[in-house]
Amino acid sequence: MISVIMPIYNGGGWLRGALKSLQDQTFKDFEVIMVNDGSTDGSEEVCMAFSNSDPRFRLINQQNAGVSSARNRGIDVAKGEWIAFMDADDVMPPDALEVLITHAKSSGAKIVVGKYVREVPKSAPKGNGHSMTVHSDQAILIGLYQSIILNSPCGVIYHKSIFMGEPKLRFRTCRYEDLDFFYQAFELVDSVCILDRVVYFYRDTPGSFINKWSDARLDVLDVTDRIVEHMKSRSPELYKAALDRRFSAHFNILIEMTRNGIDNPVQKERCWNAIKKQRFNEITDGKVRVKNKLGALVSYLGMPVIQLLCKF
Repeated sequence: MISVIMPIYNGGGWLRGALKSLQDQTFKDFEVIMVNDGSTDGSEEVCMAFSNSDPRFRLINQQNAGVSSARNRGIDVAKGEWIAFMDADDVMPPDALEVLITHAKSSGAKIVVGKYVREVPKSAPKGNGHSMTVHSDQAILIGLYQSIILNSPCGVIYHKSIFMGEPKLRFRTCRYEDLDFFYQAFELVDSVCILDRVVYFYRDTPGSFINKWSDARLDVLDVTDRIVEHMKSRSPELYKAALDRRFSAHFNILIEMTRNGIDNPVQKERCWNAIKKQRFNEITDGKVRVKNKLGALVSYLGMPVIQLLCKF
């Protein structure tokens, strides 16, 4: 059985479609743990309608404590051998769970990662269906260098044993909790199966966290600093990848603060120092994305040029 954990906070007009996409799955042996995280709209009533009509849907109510708390609550009560996560404003294609569990069985991997695309296209792309099963360290490298985006917990199934060790793996209470979580989960398995198959549709809603500035966006600086510190003792290769991921985060936050007119000289200087320290390595490391190399080159022209570019 797969336990699908859905944290819900004011799911609004998206929630019913998200739950219906789970109800329509071709793979039937699943439960949906709906964790209502203190919603103040009609989300609880929508969840109750599903739980009253389909015994596979379970509703848990809690006071608002954030997405990490809601996911952790779901993990604690999950009954399935496998665990998946889904957000309340997204949808899964009907064969998503079947595709993921089929590859879990054929690959022997305890983490299977599918592709996601933004929005729900009229003609849903599926990918070529190919898969590769790689050592967990290689998967972490791929994720940190962002050659394939692997840090989202959605569109993924995890064997429940990953969450049952000591200390128990759980989501940290911060923003960018997905980036903070992915490498810790990957380290607990021998291999990761990566699919070229779309199993998740992500809705890019205008008011979402990633689409507007808040000081909580600064959490990514702490998250990537922790990754760098963690990888220091793991291997030189993982350490280099962690430095690249930190560069990417610090450069992006510097751009966002500049573009939004955020007056926070301490955090701007923190970003700028990290960029200057790493930029030569970005240019010389063959695994770094072109986007990061261009950012590193631009940084040599100084902050006035970056400020000018942010106006366009």
